[in-house]
Amino acid sequence: MIRKGLPIITTILSLLLLVAASAGYAAEEGGVAGEFTVNSIPIVDSVSLGAVAITPQQEYTVTITVSDGDQLTDLNTVVLKIWYDSNGGTPTEGEFDSALAATDTCAVLTWSSSSGFSINPSSSTTWSLGSCSAPVSLNVTSDDFDFVFTVGKVALETTGSALWQIAAKATDSKSDTGWNYDSSGATIDFYGEVTVPATTVNWGSIEAGTDFVDIESEEMIGVTLNYIANGDYDKQVRTSATWAGGTYTATLDSTGTCDDAQEFALQANNTSNRSQAELVDTVGITIDSGGSQTTESGDSVSTMYLWIKLASTFNNDIYSGTIVYSIVNG
Repeated sequence: MIRKGLPIITTILSLLLLVAASAGYAAEEGGVAGEFTVNSIPIVDSVSLGAVAITPQQEYTVTITVSDGDQLTDLNTVVLKIWYDSNGGTPTEGEFDSALAATDTCAVLTWSSSSGFSINPSSSTTWSLGSCSAPVSLNVTSDDFDFVFTVGKVALETTGSALWQIAAKATDSKSDTGWNYDSSGATIDFYGEVTVPATTVNWGSIEAGTDFVDIESEEMIGVTLNYIANGDYDKQVRTSATWAGGTYTATLDSTGTCDDAQEFALQANNTSNRSQAELVDTVGITIDSGGSQTTESGDSVSTMYLWIKLASTFNNDIYSGTIVYSIVNG
């Protein structure tokens, strides 16, 4: 009897253990909230220079309108680039990204939420920042950034189809970007500058009838001239029509014959080679052509020469006038 009842007891115990085990692994649940925000990508609505021709060393303003659905507080930077494009046409974002700051071909102006406005090439060059302005409050979804700047002296002159492109890119806190450009672009006019240190070219006491070939006719001006240009240029020289004396007047003869009393003539060259010298007039004659775009430090010339010729009849006096060296578009 006892042996026959053992399987029944074992089965009952197994069922009790199974029920106890199931009760120990009962499922429990909990939940957390989930959310996400879609970042608004910044939009450069417009880029406007407002001028179609630029002159170096003058000030200009580019207005950039930027929008961001997360408000402008989400912006990290707004970057304006103005760069030389030999092909002209419509700029691309790739061209914008690859344009690097250089005094002659590209200016990069940046507004940063952390440091404000800056320019590269820096203000140590002849590029410079003016009174730029950002929105008074960035707690808006759209407003204007005004980039004010002065164009550098050697910003490359445009010829043919070449343009200076004007474009901007806005970047937000998520590194999302938007960009746009001024559809007109701009040309840049020729800019030339010559520095002539104060000096006097003095032939001393010379005789009436002195000719160009005479030794006493030649004078070197004795100072170094500096030429700065943003494109091809020529060197020119001219003088006043009359030179005044204490009592008498000397009259320029730009033909070089000096047949009449009180006439004088000048020849000029940028070397001591008189055979290639040019007769000076009152308008400006070219003494050296073929100059090309310079750096901001310019090209220095220290070998300017002048030769003088006097009519055979000339009153004794001390005569003085002005000799002007200039630079013109080549």
